[in-house]
Amino acid sequence: MFQSPTYWLVLFGSAAVFWLLPRAARYAFLGLVSFGYFYWLDVHRIDAASPLAYVRLNPPVVLLVWTIVFFLLAPKVAPMGRAGKAILAALIIGIIGYLAYYKYLPKLAAEMFGADSFMAQIALPLGISYFTFKLVHYIAEVARGTIKDRSFGQFFCYIFLFPIFTAGPIERFDHFLASQSDRLRGDDIVQGLTRINYGLIKKFVIADLMLRPLLQKLPGAEALVEFLDILPWYKVVAFLCGSLIYAYLDFSAYSDLAIGSSRLFGIRIMENFNWPLLAPNIGTFWQRWHMTLAGWCKAYVYLPLMGLTRNPWLAVYATFITMGMWHAGSLNWLAWGLYNGTGV
Repeated sequence: MFQSPTYWLVLFGSAAVFWLLPRAARYAFLGLVSFGYFYWLDVHRIDAASPLAYVRLNPPVVLLVWTIVFFLLAPKVAPMGRAGKAILAALIIGIIGYLAYYKYLPKLAAEMFGADSFMAQIALPLGISYFTFKLVHYIAEVARGTIKDRSFGQFFCYIFLFPIFTAGPIERFDHFLASQSDRLRGDDIVQGLTRINYGLIKKFVIADLMLRPLLQKLPGAEALVEFLDILPWYKVVAFLCGSLIYAYLDFSAYSDLAIGSSRLFGIRIMENFNWPLLAPNIGTFWQRWHMTLAGWCKAYVYLPLMGLTRNPWLAVYATFITMGMWHAGSLNWLAWGLYNGTGV
């Protein structure tokens, strides 16, 4: 997304218009721009050879419907009586099921019926994991009584905010509301552009221009596994360390770009990284790496399970398995979750 000139035209054009509008209309405008840009992105990424997958399921429109449903039903959840708990459970199960349908069903269908089957060709909607986690956060906090704002313009903007829609961070709605500027400030523009430059340098200069060519000279992951017994140890270490550094630079660069872009609208998005590679142990690492995902899982997986079971082992493993499955539904990511859970 950030590689496209269209993104920068939309960003700077909408930021200019945003500050010319009265405050009451700004976030509704930004939400409409975000949804329109998201719709445009999704249409242009659908494979023309399988148009039915888009026509029948039309992800942007379905996500819009989910947004409206959550907003309208939120007041019925807040009392937390029997009916409120039933609605809360139905909404959470529904949106998680929708995520699973897109994220896991195509791979399962490909293994069972072949890659040419209709279900195997369903395109994964952009940002669906972030979208889902934000909706779960919203409805859970409404049920707890910590979110009382009922402005649809703010909620709509929060869900579809285009700088963070596809790659996070996973913003909290209460933080989103509390971190807005009422007027255009020079500091917001300077800090936003500076953070954007950090992200561009990280991604396109250090990661892609400098580090990727070095990694391409090393054995890839499959070759490393196949020839591990004959490869020099320093090549193995170089591949592992280089891949980790590249992943950090790539992902944290997208977070920098998202945070910097949002700052141009006077919105201070939550931080996602805090020098994680300098962490002295794996517990501290997970307080510094993808902090918004870790924070979400702590709030909605770890703490609820601890409250129900008083079993920290179960809570930790469930948290990291959730984080693994959030990335992808595969045995590799399940093993990743078990590995990190054991480390913590």
